Amino acid sequence: MKGLLIGTALCAATPIWAESHWDMGWTLEGFRAPESAYWDAGSGQIIVSNIGTFGPDGGMDGSLSLVSSEGQMIKADWVSGLMDPKGMAASGGKLYVADAMGLHVIDVAGGMVETTITLDGAMFPNDVAVGPDGAVYVTDMMGGGIYRVTDGSAEVFVPAGSLSLPNGIWAGEDGLIVGSMGESFSMDSGVSGRGALWRVSYDGGAPEVVPGAEDTGAIDGVVMLGDRVIWSDNPTGEIVALVDGAQEVIATTEAGAADIGVKDGMILVPLMQAGKVTVIPVD
Repeated sequence: MKGLLIGTALCAATPIWAESHWDMGWTLEGFRAPESAYWDAGSGQIIVSNIGTFGPDGGMDGSLSLVSSEGQMIKADWVSGLMDPKGMAASGGKLYVADAMGLHVIDVAGGMVETTITLDGAMFPNDVAVGPDGAVYVTDMMGGGIYRVTDGSAEVFVPAGSLSLPNGIWAGEDGLIVGSMGESFSMDSGVSGRGALWRVSYDGGAPEVVPGAEDTGAIDGVVMLGDRVIWSDNPTGEIVALVDGAQEVIATTEAGAADIGVKDGMILVPLMQAGKVTVIPVD
C-alpha cells in the first residue's frame, strides 16, 4: 500500500547489482521505501521514488533515484528534498510526481523541480498518468477521487468519494484504468475489503468496474502490456494479469509490491519493505 504500510524501510547501504541482461531480469538494493519504479522512454532510464520516512516525521527526506535499464544505480539521490514521492509519469521532458505536497513537475534533463502544483482538497495524492491529450491525472487514494491537471492548473476530474481507495492509474487511448486497494481504510485495522479495477472515460462519465476484476487483492500499481491489464497486489507481492476476463497470477515477488512500471516485456516492481527494485520478464 502506497505509503501506509511502512514508516521507515531498512535496506542495504550499498546497492547490489545482479543479472546483467535486461531480458534476464535483475534486482537492485539500496533504496529507502521505494514506492514507484517508472521507465522513462525519453531518457532511457528507470526512475525510482524513495519515500524515506513516511509522513511529517520524515521531513523532506524523500528523493528520486536514477537507474540504468541494465540495473545499475546511476544516481541514488538524483532529485532530493521531497516529502513522500509516490507515483510518476512523464511527457515532453517533464516528470510528474505525486507527493503529499501536491504534484511536482520535474525537468528530466536538468534533474530539478520546476514547480509544485497544488491539488486543493487532496488527502493522499498517490499515482499519476498522462492522457493522450497531455492532461495529467492524479489519484487521491484517501479522498476517493481523481484530479486532472492541464496548463499547470488542477481541477477535480472524479469527485471525492466516487471511488474506494483509488491507487494505481493507467491512461489508455479510450480512458483511464484505476486500481482500488480495497473498500475502506482505518488507522486501527488498515485496509478492509477487496480491491477492483475501474474504467473511467475521458468525457467524465461515471466509473465502471472492469468485468472479471470486480474482486481482486489490494491493487497498488497498474500497467498495460499489450492487451493485458497487469497490477501488483501489494500485501502478497503477486503480479496479476487480466486475461480474457479472468485473473491470472503471472509472477510472485515479495510483500510490499508497490507501483509497478513496464518496459517492453518487463515489469518493474518496487518492494517497499525490502528497499529494493526487482525487474521480471513476463511472457
